[in-house]
Parts: sequence; structure tokens; C-alpha cells
Amino acid sequence: MDNDADGRIDPPWMRWVAFLGPLVAFALVGYWGPRVVLGADASGISLSNHPQLALGVTVIRVVSMLLVVGCVMPFVRRVFPIRVSPVSVVVGAVGALIWIILCRLNIESSMLLMFGLPADQFGSRDAIDPWSLYPDASHRLAFLFFRFTLLVVTVPIAEELMLRGCLMRAIEADDWHALPLNQIGRVGLITATVYGIVSHPAEWIAAAAWFSLVTWMMVRTNRFWDCVVAHSVTNAILGAYIVASGDYRLW
Repeated sequence: MDNDADGRIDPPWMRWVAFLGPLVAFALVGYWGPRVVLGADASGISLSNHPQLALGVTVIRVVSMLLVVGCVMPFVRRVFPIRVSPVSVVVGAVGALIWIILCRLNIESSMLLMFGLPADQFGSRDAIDPWSLYPDASHRLAFLFFRFTLLVVTVPIAEELMLRGCLMRAIEADDWHALPLNQIGRVGLITATVYGIVSHPAEWIAAAAWFSLVTWMMVRTNRFWDCVVAHSVTNAILGAYIVASGDYRLW
């Protein structure tokens, strides 16, 4: 049992559900949603060619993740009280600028071509263009609303819970759930950057820079919610940039 500062005792499995549950919900809906609708034909499917499926998966992802987050939030708040530093907004904005600039330089694609490999060797995003996929304005607005909710609210909470709440600490100590964020060792800190590269292979240079920047902030402030806010700010700016520029490969 975990005995928190307020004297409340939680079962050990709660930490796993709290830190991993929201991201597991995201992954399961993304994997099973198309397969339930399309069956075996869903392998290798691009949501950019299926408007109703793209909207449905996005809506179900948001709803399922919000339900899980709502259930585990009392536990999360006891572990990480909600405190936010102004620096998190600055880091999020700077991180978005770095991500956009590095992606526009297309360094990863140039490196692959230099070695005789296809520019999309490591895959690409669905690159959904809401204006071509949803000619009807109401469907387009619905998609944009839920897509931005996913980007700005649910994904930042889910990914930071998994990465900084669990993975970076679990790789450092057996009693990881009691390890303060600013006491995570070198291996755990490097793990954050490695995770960013692995989870964003087509944009690994931008991912390495961004995850390293947010990890630096985490060590400085020792506040989990600073990481969530920085993540949210970056995603909000990226989303606005994507819609304004039409650079849907970052979507």
C-alpha cells in the first residue's frame, strides 16, 4: 500500500492505472477503432481517406481518455499537487518554435536520402486536411474541436503521466513512486529524450530537442504540471500553425 502525505492509503495497482491508463486508452482506441469498423482491411489504413472513421476515432479517444483521467485524478493530485510555474508557458512556446523550425528544415528526410533511403522510411502521420476531408462545415468544426481537445488537453496529460510520472522514475528506483522529479538520475533523464525519438521517428531531431528542453525545466521546477502545461502550449501552437499554414504532415 502507498501511504500519501495526507494519510490516505492507496493500493499499489492504483499507481499503474493512474500513470498508464490514459495513454493505454489512447492506444487501444487508435488500434481497435478502425479494426472494429473495417475488420481485417484496417491494416495500414490512413484515416485521411475515411472522414467518418477519423472523426469517430478522435471523439472516442477524447471521451475515453477524459473518463480515465477523471477517475484517476484524485490519486494524481495527491502525488502531484497542481502547481504551475510561469516558465512552463515560455518553455512550451519556445518548444513549439523549435519544433516548427526543425521540421521545416527537413533534416531527417535529407539524412535518409543521403543514405539512399526513402524520405518516409520511418513512417509519417495521417496528415489529415480537415478542409478537404470535411466539405461540410459542421463536420469540420466538430473534427477540429475534438482534435484540438486531444492535442491540448488529453494527450499532454496522458503522455506526461506515463513518461514523467512512471517511466523516468521506474527506470531509476524500485520505490520509483516516491522519487521526486528533480532527483531522477541521468539514465531516467536520457530516457525521456530516447522516448521522444522513438515515439516521433519521422521528426526525431525536433523530438529530441523538445523532450530535452522540457526535462530541463522539470529538473529546475520539480513540478509535474509544468510539463503538462508546456506540452499543452506547444501542441496548441503547433495545431494553430498546422491549420494556418496547411502543413498537415505535422498533424
